[in-house]
Amino acid sequence: MKKPTIALKERQIRLAAYRARERFLRAGRRRVPQANRYVAPGELIKAPTRVDVTKGSGREVVKFLRALATTVLVNKMPVRLDFRLTETFYPAGTIMLYAEIDRIATMSELPKPVTIIDPRARRPREVLKQIGLHEITGDKCDVVPEREDVVYWKATKGVDQSGEKLAMLEVVAERVNAAHAQQLELSGAWRGVSEAVANSVEHAYKLPRADGFTGLPDTRWWMFTQLRQGTFTMAVCDLGCGYRATIAQTVPEQFLAEVVARFAGGNRDAIAIRAAMEYGRTGTKKTERGKGSRDALSVVQKHGAGELIIFSNTGWMRYVFRGGEQVDEFQGDLGIDIRGTIVWWKLPLKGD
Repeated sequence: MKKPTIALKERQIRLAAYRARERFLRAGRRRVPQANRYVAPGELIKAPTRVDVTKGSGREVVKFLRALATTVLVNKMPVRLDFRLTETFYPAGTIMLYAEIDRIATMSELPKPVTIIDPRARRPREVLKQIGLHEITGDKCDVVPEREDVVYWKATKGVDQSGEKLAMLEVVAERVNAAHAQQLELSGAWRGVSEAVANSVEHAYKLPRADGFTGLPDTRWWMFTQLRQGTFTMAVCDLGCGYRATIAQTVPEQFLAEVVARFAGGNRDAIAIRAAMEYGRTGTKKTERGKGSRDALSVVQKHGAGELIIFSNTGWMRYVFRGGEQVDEFQGDLGIDIRGTIVWWKLPLKGD
């Protein structure tokens, strides 16, 4: 039997110390019922393990964001957001998290309303650093994002659809093409993305949402782009009143009644999304914006393949394209109210 090397002994000592520390932390961790997971205002608020709005994870994310908003904006007390056990971030849940934390930090009158406790695992820690959440909260994080599935996350926000903010899509596309020797066509996507953002600005904040929020003066939308597993993702989020609240302004009553009758019994927010997509115009009455929500669908259609998923408050619609043709569509109930709208494109890179 070989004699252990010095390096092996040092590694064993480090592992033993790490395991002892983990046992100590687990022993001191108080176990509480799931319903009481979020602690009293002003104290530590634990973040969900999975940040997503689908597959059953949304309920935890919504509870987390409601606890944060209540503590900071209603009780006017600072919070510490504990991400130590958070493991995974998905685009729809992450952009909602990013937007809500930005909204709450902006609206609060406290000198430092939100403090982040970083995840223990490196990958989720890289994600928070990459999307710029520490810049919103004013916290420091020394980690340098390195993972390929993290470094292409890009986050931006703005008031309208013009200006340099949206030009970052072209920059990200250039990086994708340079790294993968493939072409992601943005010529067809660009107008659709701009229209989706314009639609958000025009309609999302015409009415207050459930908690009375009517928008921020300096930020009306938040956007992520990401490359992961051969798929380019763009997600635009607003924190407005949702499709159902403004559908009467964008779709004639008779047309809306026909759509509602065809899908009676379905989720009302999902039906509102469907009606807007089928009618295919906004309420601005301007010809240059005449296609409205249908432009969001044309992004995938012109690309040739991919998916469009729209979440609005409690409902969602998903459209699937292959070969330039729509091959399927689905609608459903989230089981939660995200109090906002997310338009999410998933475009496969050519050759994948």
